Amino acid sequence: MLRALYTFLIIAVLSGIAIWLADNPGELVMHWRGYEIRTSFVVGVGVMALAAFLVLLAYRIVVSFIETPASVSSYLEKRRQQKGFLALSRGMVAVAAGDAGDAKRYAAQAHKLLDAPPLTLLLAAQAAQLEGDEAGATRHFEKMLAAPETEFLGLRGLFIQARRAGDRDGALAHARRAFELRPQTLWAAQAVFEIEAAEEDWGGALKTLDRVVKAKLIPRDDARRRRAVLLTAQAMTAAEAARGQVGDARTHALEEASKLASEAVSLEPRFVPAVALAAELSASTGRSRKGIKLIEDAWGVAPHPALADAWLDLFEDESGYARAERAKALAARNPDHVESRILVARGAIGARDWKQAREALAPYAGPTAEEQPTQRICELMAEIEEGEFGDRGAARSWLTRALHAPEDPQWTGNGYRSPRWSPINPVTGEFDALEWTAPVMALAAEDRTGPAAISRESSVVADEAPEAAADAARLTSPPAGASEVLAFQPPLPDDPGPDGDAGDKREGENKW
Repeated sequence: MLRALYTFLIIAVLSGIAIWLADNPGELVMHWRGYEIRTSFVVGVGVMALAAFLVLLAYRIVVSFIETPASVSSYLEKRRQQKGFLALSRGMVAVAAGDAGDAKRYAAQAHKLLDAPPLTLLLAAQAAQLEGDEAGATRHFEKMLAAPETEFLGLRGLFIQARRAGDRDGALAHARRAFELRPQTLWAAQAVFEIEAAEEDWGGALKTLDRVVKAKLIPRDDARRRRAVLLTAQAMTAAEAARGQVGDARTHALEEASKLASEAVSLEPRFVPAVALAAELSASTGRSRKGIKLIEDAWGVAPHPALADAWLDLFEDESGYARAERAKALAARNPDHVESRILVARGAIGARDWKQAREALAPYAGPTAEEQPTQRICELMAEIEEGEFGDRGAARSWLTRALHAPEDPQWTGNGYRSPRWSPINPVTGEFDALEWTAPVMALAAEDRTGPAAISRESSVVADEAPEAAADAARLTSPPAGASEVLAFQPPLPDDPGPDGDAGDKREGENKW
């Protein structure tokens, strides 16, 4: 609509000018070198307009002639870029589709047509990886290190290559360089931290964690948990090193380990490995009261076998009766928890107070038990039966029952479980990946029907409990490929022999 209006206005203006010129005729006279040129005003204006048009046309022809090479070059460059980006796109599609041949071909075309090393080198590296040419992929990533704009991308690729090849040192070096270039990058920080932790470089991991916290890459709660785990691991290493030392060196090592464990507890008061270790080290450095307080506070929140072991170790020089009283005092802080009852039973067994031990386990192993006993409870009941009545048959029956009882909670991770905590999953190398939980029932059933279980049940049959033979006969053969890492069974107590009762009387005080 506006365009039509503009056209109409232009026509109207031109028509008005033409009418005005027609109504106002005149002459245009030009004298030049003795000549006189005379014409009407309208014709003169037309000639001048035509001359101006011809001048402009000549100017445009000359300018176009001058600019033609650059225009042609620009056109060809654009065409080359279009073809290059098309090859790059097709190469990426080929990589996504898993077509190594097309990916490699399009990568070569893109590299030839485009002046874009980050894109073409990355596509070439991915094509080489897809083809299984790891050395070629590494070469392409190494080329990226030459330019600042592609160095970080190359380091990322080299890190992945090293990790795939199992080259932990190389992966760590590339990750550290990437972390230096871009401290705000989470993958680089995480990679450096995890590798340092897997190599048990606790000091290096702590420094990396400080940088991660400074960069605000992880939440504060997560950082506090990681620091507590690292400090506990450091304390364990220092305590282990102290065992091989004597004199002042040993004292200094134990003090350092105790300081680290205490700092871990201050960060995570409910972290059982740190609490148990701090309590043990406090006792080793002459601060038993501190260890007692640590365990008492933790037991009221989350009873744990490691805390029970550390508690009994604190009073290993006391009599069996005194230790039993200590056990009851700690259990009173959380009396209904199964670990509290097991602790009381252990203390009572050490004092040869069989009645107290039996009463402690009654909710799980008594005539009116409502809960199914776990393996540890079954083994304690076996010891009670043999210690109180000398009834080896009943004891063996409880041990047989332990084979089929639910397993007690353990530190469990991917492909691994153990009653002892570790900062690193020994199977996968993951940091802080173990959880205190009962093993999966399928795995538990597998272990209880494996070679270890059959060997134990055979020992039951071979001794003086013929009533267990029927149970042994019903055991199935172990499944193929049962994991040895996952096969953990509580050990059988030593056979006391003909004089076992007398030996128990002599050694009962020190057994627990």
